[in-house]
Amino acid sequence: MSTIERAQQRLFRFVTRPLTGFIGFLLVVTIIVLVPRNGPSLVTFSLVAPWLIIPVAALNMNFISMVFRRFTLSESMKRNHALEHGTIIVLRSRYGKKTKIGGNAEIDGFRIYGVEKREYIEKAFNLLVTELKRGNSELIISMRCGTNVGTAQGLGIVLLSLSAMVLLLVDANATVSLTVLGIDVVLYYLLRTRLGNWVQGKFYMSLDFDGARIQSIYRVKTERIWERGPVFFVKTEICR
Repeated sequence: MSTIERAQQRLFRFVTRPLTGFIGFLLVVTIIVLVPRNGPSLVTFSLVAPWLIIPVAALNMNFISMVFRRFTLSESMKRNHALEHGTIIVLRSRYGKKTKIGGNAEIDGFRIYGVEKREYIEKAFNLLVTELKRGNSELIISMRCGTNVGTAQGLGIVLLSLSAMVLLLVDANATVSLTVLGIDVVLYYLLRTRLGNWVQGKFYMSLDFDGARIQSIYRVKTERIWERGPVFFVKTEICR
């Protein structure tokens, strides 16, 4: 991997982290609620504010993408999403949690990257299916899922937007405003993972099948900036 590709991946990971978007939006809201409501400061803020909103919106694009996927995700994609998650979690449990393994679900299977041999994927998949038959459904929930990123961003947007509207409506002073925003930070920290896991399992994955098996595993080209080779496609057959 070239230096440019590594730099692109690092930038991508930084931009798509939920905390990056939350901090950006928090700074904007803090400025909004603390800026004086009259005089030159208000005029200056009115001119600058639109240019602050644009990058903040860009940093929270995962949330917008997640909402769109909620209404376009097919049942087969949800099933393969569950199988992809579970396979990756089993792989990490066997080869180390710090291993850079990831994937993406598709209609007829899922992509998986960061695994050297297809045999490892097949063994992990078969072990997952066995565990699911035993009722170990917690194996499909991953804190690294893009759904958790989008949910965390959505939580931050809701908390900060509601607080900003209330603080502006009651014309709160600086002490009250900073206290409320501090509470938002605590709530965000406490709720983002729990809420993300719940949303992930409830709306973006499905275990509505009796069994699953692998039809084939073959190597494919890297297509996404976050994929680290080698990349394999796992074509699945799901029994209902």
